[in-house]
Amino acid sequence: MCDNGFSIDVGVVGDRRFVLAEGTCTISRGLFRGSCDRQAVGMCVYCGRPFCREHGERGADYIEVCSRKVCQAKWRDVEAHRQWVDHHRVANRSSICAHEACEERMRHQCQRCLLLFCDDHLKSQNIVDRTFNDPPRRVTLMLCRHCVARRDLWD
Repeated sequence: MCDNGFSIDVGVVGDRRFVLAEGTCTISRGLFRGSCDRQAVGMCVYCGRPFCREHGERGADYIEVCSRKVCQAKWRDVEAHRQWVDHHRVANRSSICAHEACEERMRHQCQRCLLLFCDDHLKSQNIVDRTFNDPPRRVTLMLCRHCVARRDLWD
């Protein structure tokens, strides 16, 4: 049983694990209207709230996301980031910096997207690392401009 009153069970399909939520949907139906209270079919990977079929969706790789704007924005950002990385990985295969229109040789790896960049397009950044089980702490990472810009959504 979790802190918010619903239990979590893990299901397995083939070699993939996914969460089965028991309880009711906690997504709000609107101002002063309370929560949906339908049978939950999934639990959001971002906020941890259970949701019904109407208030969430299961994406690729069984990623479950509720219909809240913040969670949907994070999901869209992850999908856009995957496409961006796939597009720029081609430049890395030819030993060229992954930044648009840069023809320099790659020298360093971004510690978030793992693409390779030249010295001009990768900077050392002091950030607060918020891993799931550890308390927040300041760390120094080498990040590309794309990953630095994405931190605004996640912090």
